[in-house]
Amino acid sequence: MTGFDMRRVMQMLAVLLAWTLWPAAAHAQYPCNGPGPGERMVGMTQGGNGVASIPLCVRDDSAAAPAPAPAPSNSYAAMAWHPDAADVWVDGNYVGSNNVGESEVLAACNAVMGGGCTAAGTWWNSSMTVIRDRQGYFYKGWAGEGGAERKQVLAECSAKQLLPCEVFATIRSSTNHRFPGAGVRKFFAASAWVVGNAADGYDGKLYVASGYRNADEAIAAAIKACADATKHKCDSNALTGNGFIQAYRMNGGDDSATVETSAKRAKAAAEANCKKQKSKGCELQALFDSRTPGLFVHDFNAAGGG
Repeated sequence: MTGFDMRRVMQMLAVLLAWTLWPAAAHAQYPCNGPGPGERMVGMTQGGNGVASIPLCVRDDSAAAPAPAPAPSNSYAAMAWHPDAADVWVDGNYVGSNNVGESEVLAACNAVMGGGCTAAGTWWNSSMTVIRDRQGYFYKGWAGEGGAERKQVLAECSAKQLLPCEVFATIRSSTNHRFPGAGVRKFFAASAWVVGNAADGYDGKLYVASGYRNADEAIAAAIKACADATKHKCDSNALTGNGFIQAYRMNGGDDSATVETSAKRAKAAAEANCKKQKSKGCELQALFDSRTPGLFVHDFNAAGGG
């Protein structure tokens, strides 16, 4: 046996001996040819007597391939609403489209509203945005795929009124239940005045019917109050559900009324219209809350000192 062969044998014996005699606490260490994939070098065996030192490695869990991501969990939801309700009903967190509780959510809505609810659509693995206009009515816009539908619906709604429409709620498909109770029913208010100008019998007054449970009743009551008082043809000029009617005057004599979902927004809407019409003045007058029941008469001239 040559000297080279003898040295090779001695190296192998040293490796085996080092592995056998290594302390118990270091059993995870093993001789290697240098760190490879998923390994980390922690030291060297002791060399000597013509025997070279051997690298020692351990498995490196931090370098191991990451665990596969869990499979996505699908969630489906259904929504229902009612024109006289100030909220929506949602039944969600279903794992398959065949199980979505559209009938359940309609039943929950009808149980509170006494019928008249309609399905407002289903969606999955995303959110649905509920948008509210100035009269208190709802629109929906899917928030998935970058929210393009949501943005479009919000823009179209806002284009029809003085202030931008509001995002009322953003509801995830993983929502288990959104079942509002009886307090969700709106109170409506409507206002009316004589059709035409003073020559047609316009008396400078706004007739307000407030606290009604549906829009048609409020409108009919306001028109009747106006017609009974003036004996002239009257028409409704404002309607709100759970909101406010703001009476105001532009240019010292142009009577008007607008509605919004809050007193602050009603004031801002009136001021926005004054600016839009380039009015020389904007006189905010009476404010009516639809949740306060009654029949009211507002005199624009008395409020303005005319």
